[in-house]
Order: sequence, then C-alpha cells, then structure tokens
Amino acid sequence: MKSYYLAHSFILRNLIRKWQLMIEEKYNINLVNPFYRNKWEMEQIKKMEKLPEEQHDKGLPEWSILDCLRIMEEDLNLIRQSDGVVALFDAPTIGTCQEIFAAAYLYRIPVYVITSKYYTHPWIRALVAMSNGEIFKNMFEFSKWLDEEGFKK
Repeated sequence: MKSYYLAHSFILRNLIRKWQLMIEEKYNINLVNPFYRNKWEMEQIKKMEKLPEEQHDKGLPEWSILDCLRIMEEDLNLIRQSDGVVALFDAPTIGTCQEIFAAAYLYRIPVYVITSKYYTHPWIRALVAMSNGEIFKNMFEFSKWLDEEGFKK
C-alpha cells in the first residue's frame, strides 16, 4: 500500500481529517497526517485550539527552538519516508508551502496538489511538474484520479 504525507493547514484540520478517513476507507492508500501522529502533537493541538483562530497557524509562543526543530524534522522525515505528498492548498500556510517544496525540490518525490485557487500559480505548477505529480482543482478530481490509477479497494 502506498503512503502519502498529507500537507494541509491547521485551521482546516478537522474537515481534512474526515476527508482523510473517508479516502483511506475507500482506497488502498495511507495518508500520513502530521497533526495526528503522537501524544505530544495532540497535546499541542489542544493548546492551540484555545487560542483565537487567527493564531492557529502561527504555533505556540511557548515553543522553544528545540520544539520548533522537532516539528520541522519530524515532518521532513515523514515526507522523506513517503511515496509522495498530497497537499490541500486552498488555505495555504508556511508549513504547507515548505512541505511541497521539500518533497518536489529536495527529495524529488511526487507532489499532488488539490486547490481550487492556486492551480495556475507558477511555483505550484513548476514544483508539481518537476516532481511528476498532478494538480487537481478539487477533492472529487483527486478521487477520480485514485480510481483511474487503481487505488480503489
């Protein structure tokens, strides 16, 4: 079974988590969601949920540089170990942008971007092309591609 790192914004994590579980139920695919990997991350999410929504994608002020490096290194390790990156990109964040760049430019693994807004952006187009990935304008197009590629259970 192929495993893909799931890049997305913190703000949309609940909606994306529901979509992730539906995709994994229907297809032979594992989506590695960085927000649901271990107890420490879950504790951090609970703390962040108490902040005003405009703070959600900025991290916690009390994180030390070691905490920040831990998050970054773990994400990069998960990307390196994956068969590619699936990025939901209608609410782009610094983290999602960096994950797309790392996968395509540094690790040369396929990047699949789902976006209704940024599919003509030159950086997205170039990184997806150099990674031999695909751009999808919505989740339905991605699901259709999974069907065509033989991922259906």
